[in-house]
Amino acid sequence: MNKESYDPSKFLNYLKFRADHQGVPLALDEGFIMESFHVGVRYFFGVTIDDNGMPIHDREQPYEGFLEEWIKRSIN
Repeated sequence: MNKESYDPSKFLNYLKFRADHQGVPLALDEGFIMESFHVGVRYFFGVTIDDNGMPIHDREQPYEGFLEEWIKRSIN
């Protein structure tokens, strides 16, 4: 995987969006999340991400379709 092929900031944006929606702070430091991503962790707070840093499944989404709505908004 080359450096240009992934962008874990997409995942961080989703985590922040979900935390804001739920009215809770992001429970882990961003640096810790980024470091964990770089060593291969792909599951955080119920969210599975792909190797490019894009959330692909959220087991703890606030309601059905929450992740899909975020993906549509973030792409457009």
